[in-house]
Amino acid sequence: NSKAVYQRYTGWYDGNPANLAPLPPVERGRKMVEYMGGSAAAIARARQDYEKGDYRWVAEIMNAVVFAEPDNQDARFLCADAFEQLGYQAESATWRNAYLLGAHELRHGLPKLNRVPVREDFISAITIPMFFDYLAIRINAAKADGKRIIINWTFGGGEDAETHVSTLENSALTYLTDTHIDVADAHVRLNRDVLNAMLMKRQSLMQALAAGQATLTGSAAMVADLFEMIDDFPINFPIVE
Repeated sequence: NSKAVYQRYTGWYDGNPANLAPLPPVERGRKMVEYMGGSAAAIARARQDYEKGDYRWVAEIMNAVVFAEPDNQDARFLCADAFEQLGYQAESATWRNAYLLGAHELRHGLPKLNRVPVREDFISAITIPMFFDYLAIRINAAKADGKRIIINWTFGGGEDAETHVSTLENSALTYLTDTHIDVADAHVRLNRDVLNAMLMKRQSLMQALAAGQATLTGSAAMVADLFEMIDDFPINFPIVE
């Protein structure tokens, strides 16, 4: 069913109508806590179930309390304890890691990762068409809303020069290879390493132009706008909340 999942024809839905459109986690958590007589009562019952070794149930109920009351440390720590026990019992390394990461997050917050969103050796290794595909993924649709920008790009010089046209329209970036459009908003000529530096935000377009590392005819503001729309994806995010 992978094709059907991709087409959004099938996915998470298990066929039970009760699971078709459940409440969002925060609202669901608040209603569950209310039905259980408040968070104090829920935590007291959950501690008893924890002593019985009913860790899956404790994790589920305390997860609801955490969404209802994110600052409730008792609920966070009891949920973390349940996750930790489930992690110790898990035979699958993937399950164990998920449980233990969730426990760490509830107790200490997000772990600090010494990583960058994208490595420069990756950017340098991909082809120009792949570069534009990658750029299209990182376009922030909200920032691009209502804007239309067409840019002619020339990379390198002589017989080895590559020409491409990028078009931003309807909040999507597309491109054509070996093409030139006369009505483009700008024409940029630069080497690939300069483009890499711009994407890594080590150098702006205006700095490259001032240093003679790029030439531009047309609207420099349009090109700068395009790079302002590039999202930086977070490399870390909460898995519990």
